[in-house]
Amino acid sequence: MDAPTALTPVLARTAVRAATAPWGGDRRRQRLWVRTAAEILCAQGLRVRVVSSPVAWPRGPRLVVANAASWVDVLALATVVPGTPVVDATLVDTPLLRSLARRGGLLVDDGSGAVRAEVTGLLRRGATVTTHPGGAAADGEPGRFRARAVAAAVDARAAVCPVAVRRADGGRVVEVHLLPALQPGTDARPLAALAEYAVAHVLEAGDPGPARPGPARPAPLPQP
Repeated sequence: MDAPTALTPVLARTAVRAATAPWGGDRRRQRLWVRTAAEILCAQGLRVRVVSSPVAWPRGPRLVVANAASWVDVLALATVVPGTPVVDATLVDTPLLRSLARRGGLLVDDGSGAVRAEVTGLLRRGATVTTHPGGAAADGEPGRFRARAVAAAVDARAAVCPVAVRRADGGRVVEVHLLPALQPGTDARPLAALAEYAVAHVLEAGDPGPARPGPARPAPLPQP
């Protein structure tokens, strides 16, 4: 969903319903957010393919960091890793998107310390938080992962789980690659650089093309 002008009638109805529905408490908001994300992707004719990490993510609090070129990447991540999303202010640039963010319980990262404090509190309570520390980067690029966007993981001693999101099969599939988790350490700057490198490595590999026919193996999802 790059811009409101790209909305189909089905997509527009889904988005407006989500923006006006009674979202309720935290769990209900999370379920509705995942459902809304899936409906919008389906309306766009997109499928999500999960590529699991070779090493299972640790249980407990997790800060999931991913690249995002547009709202499609944000929504695809939401269908795979439920959690409290943090979106860059540059992605919330219309009244409809701002309404979805507010009602869906999303946090908008405007660069203030308030968001860091809120994310730290969520992680200390054992929550999963998803964020896009590279902002609205160009398609195929992770963007520069900002240290301040991962600093909450250092504050809360939470694992950082990188995720690479890219288009495949001629753009009809959104691949979500779950990568091995990183320990928070004591300095957010090298942590952000390591996460960015892991994501960039996948993005630079490019689109492998249509998958060959083979036995269906549903990819395991990380436990929320």
